[in-house]
Amino acid sequence: MTTTHVAAGIPLPPPVARPQDAPLRQDVRWLAATLGRVVRRLAGEDTFRAVEDLRRGSRARRLGVPGAPDLDALLAHTRSLAPETARLTARAFTVFFILINAAEQAHRVRRSRQDDLAAVQRGSVRWSLRRLREAGQRAEEVARALAAVKVRPVLTAHPTESARRTILDLQSRLAEGLLARDGTAEPQRRAIERRLEGEVELLWLTEEVRRDRPSVMDEVANALWYLEDRLLEAASRVHERLAQAFEDEFGCGLAPVTPLTLGSWVGGDRDGNPFVTAEITLAAARSARRAVLGHYGRVLADLAARLSVSERLAAVAPELLASLERDRAELPGVWEQNRRRNADEPLRLKVSFMRARVERDPPGYGSPGELERDLTLVADALDAVGAAHARRTLVEPLLAQVRAHGFHGYRLDVREDAAVHTRALHDLTAAVGMGELDGAAIRRELAGRRPLHAQHVVLAEPTDEALRVFRAMRAIQDEIGQAAASTYIVSRTRSADDLLRVLLLAREGGLVDLSREPPLSRIDIVPLFETLEDLEHAPLVVRSLLDDPIWQRHLTARGRHQEVMLGYSDSAKDAGLFPSAWALYRVQEDVARACAGAGISWTLFHGRGGTVGRGGGSPVARALAALPPGTVHGGIKITEQGEIVSQNFGLLSIAERSLELMLSGVLVHRFEDWRDALEPGEEARFREIMDRLAAEALPRYRALVYGSGELFRLFLDTTPIRELADVRFGSRPAYRALGEETMEGIRAIPWVFGWTQTRLMLPGWLGVGPALEAVASEAGGLAVLRRMAHAWPFFDDLLAKVEMVCAKADMAIARMYVRELGGDLTLFDHLEDEFRQTIAALLRVRESDYLMRDNPMLQTAIGLRNPYVDPLSLLQVTLLRRKRDGTPGDPAAAAVSAGLASTVNGIAQGLRNTG
Repeated sequence: MTTTHVAAGIPLPPPVARPQDAPLRQDVRWLAATLGRVVRRLAGEDTFRAVEDLRRGSRARRLGVPGAPDLDALLAHTRSLAPETARLTARAFTVFFILINAAEQAHRVRRSRQDDLAAVQRGSVRWSLRRLREAGQRAEEVARALAAVKVRPVLTAHPTESARRTILDLQSRLAEGLLARDGTAEPQRRAIERRLEGEVELLWLTEEVRRDRPSVMDEVANALWYLEDRLLEAASRVHERLAQAFEDEFGCGLAPVTPLTLGSWVGGDRDGNPFVTAEITLAAARSARRAVLGHYGRVLADLAARLSVSERLAAVAPELLASLERDRAELPGVWEQNRRRNADEPLRLKVSFMRARVERDPPGYGSPGELERDLTLVADALDAVGAAHARRTLVEPLLAQVRAHGFHGYRLDVREDAAVHTRALHDLTAAVGMGELDGAAIRRELAGRRPLHAQHVVLAEPTDEALRVFRAMRAIQDEIGQAAASTYIVSRTRSADDLLRVLLLAREGGLVDLSREPPLSRIDIVPLFETLEDLEHAPLVVRSLLDDPIWQRHLTARGRHQEVMLGYSDSAKDAGLFPSAWALYRVQEDVARACAGAGISWTLFHGRGGTVGRGGGSPVARALAALPPGTVHGGIKITEQGEIVSQNFGLLSIAERSLELMLSGVLVHRFEDWRDALEPGEEARFREIMDRLAAEALPRYRALVYGSGELFRLFLDTTPIRELADVRFGSRPAYRALGEETMEGIRAIPWVFGWTQTRLMLPGWLGVGPALEAVASEAGGLAVLRRMAHAWPFFDDLLAKVEMVCAKADMAIARMYVRELGGDLTLFDHLEDEFRQTIAALLRVRESDYLMRDNPMLQTAIGLRNPYVDPLSLLQVTLLRRKRDGTPGDPAAAAVSAGLASTVNGIAQGLRNTG
């Protein structure tokens, strides 16, 4: 079939070459030329020519150059390539996107530095503190808020994570090299460029896709790279900036606070991943301890090199001398090693003892508090000799790190599905001769002391494993500290009993005893509400929990604090964007009211993905501003998933900026309320309109996605979802149950990922256009929608995310997938009509001729990337067809599969939306 469907172009503003982006354009041109030289040298002339022909043709088509090849001609070209040449060509474009990502990271740093020089950077902690001071907030009020603020990004591992640690290292070195190139003299510039070309060679010779599916411990190592190389230092810098900015803005010091901590699910997320065992969870926590203690050891080594204070020149406090005597008795080897060299340098000697304790395995400190006390001794000694600046710059940063990150580094969450606990408790009671436990019986058991399980009773393996998880959490707490693993998240929570079952199993694991006075609980049990129905029932479940006498005893033991997690991904897959987003907004308000009414504090954990179809897609500051007022009580947790981890934390200065934006946004959210600027009755009207939009979108979305099965068949036929298994991005399966290839069984992450690969971006806009049109066609409806977009941060953010998705979509490319891979073109016509309707509705509401009119940075990024994503889409369609038409024993099969893996990774790198 050769007829190409000519789709109207997506209305984007004419490309504008902004002067401030000139360095980015120069970097990309230089990197493209360098990659061309490397490909020609290492892959040969045929591959170089194939890459160049496809690049030039795709770019000419995008630019509308007269005589440019159309999609059919370009597809014919990719079909003519030998499988090995197609594989290498796909690699070339994938590597190019890794280079573009490095260039964009470098440019973000460059622009951030320029902003810092020009003025107070928007979104910085200094900007937020100045904003609050100018609004009339007093130092005491802001300090009190900062003492309550607890911001925690939580890194996760998912089956569409497309960046290997090796690639991250290379990308980081490339970005740093590009920055080093700026403003250097010609000889130094040439030397830097030679080193960069060497990095590009290494990148070309490094497999961007893993040969084997990574193990969970591989994923743990990846998360620890961010902890050691980026997050510990970035969080420390933000803390220092905060303290300095507070002093500058309010004229007084800020008492020690720990507003930033770090979380992880890697090694603890058991839901749907059979490879995360209790032993893996224990190993992950121990690995994090080694990582953070290694970091402390390196900082202490540097401190020992610097703290050359002589007791001949400055008096030594008696407390420090007494501690040195204790150290000498407990660590005689360290004393013998250092006593001559450091005989009259007591601070250096003290730090040497501290380093030795930190570097022992297990550590020589029983708790982080003991290390904190020794650091305080050193800090006070510097104060006593008048070295206040040395204290502030050398010791206090490490002191703040120990307070925030203890010996655990990451706070590891454990997650499991509610059904697992139901089965485990049923098996456990059956094994000991008890009947099924209803809610009342569970509560009676929790009120008593008698354990259900005796060691001699043999349990089925799944039940025994469920209990081993709680024992592992107890072991982690005993070894590393309670903060290391004290949160247990219950997926698909439907009732209070789902949480009480976990509480009872935790008692069996030695973490809970509610019969004693005062009650004991070493675990926070967190409901996770995911589907639309679950979200709608969540307030009732939370209120019933808070009213339950047994749960109240548990909360008393946990400091009267409740965490609740909200699942953006599954709710969006279940109901579509508008119904999901509105339900999430309302449930945040309802949960906050329920907790406040019960007199307890709360933390909302936002389980959002990197894409619009999974609740993400917003810049940090905008996403935080869009949260309902009054719902961030101090604590907030936000998942960092997929490519968002490398985007936000891939370079140290970007990691610092990302953490600073989170902290700044949460602080401002505590004091500001968008409703203050509304006219009477406007908020109620806005909420009525959101009710209408959700009600219009839901039945349309559900009928199409879950009604006949035709859309899921289109998904299976025309996306590379089955090939995702060959790409080996992560350890976690794409389906909830083995062999469950159904719409209900597929996880939200690969659902979004597959549609992103074909450029249809369906989950980010399906159901939106008809809903907007239905409301806009009513009397006064369009005016209210426009007012909502202007005045309500939540609605403005929602529309901006849909605009971004539509701008990244390409209906001509998506139609090519459907046509070439045997999909239902009639169904696709219907989808394309709705896509066009969505764009038209967005433009009417925004009163604009273009999408993303006010986001020139994203316009630049899309304009830069689209011409080079197109070749990967063409190659992917070609290779999918070859794979599906192939015969057993085909000698080209390996090259076809490897090429497909490259296209999947390359499109993910190019669109920066892996799901």
